[in-house]
Amino acid sequence: MTITPLAFGYAKDPWTVYFAGQKIEGASAISFEVLSDGYAKDPWNVYYIGQKIEGASAISFQSLGQGIAKDAFTHYYCGQKYNDLTPPMHNFH
Repeated sequence: MTITPLAFGYAKDPWTVYFAGQKIEGASAISFEVLSDGYAKDPWNVYYIGQKIEGASAISFQSLGQGIAKDAFTHYYCGQKYNDLTPPMHNFH
């Protein structure tokens, strides 16, 4: 069985989706789509670096770049929900 590399650490074979070599439980290999910045989705779920984002709407989900994404209801930064006008930024000192 051949595993096909995708992008951002994702890969798949005809039945299974992987992130960094680990199986993503419940992901649909047939319809799995890598977006950008570590985000990916299938028709039912959205993932960030291989982890399912609970409550994210796959049908309306969009990656906007630089770790920012949105669906019809919520904005996300690096896979985490945020409700402010601007995403949380990390301070590196």
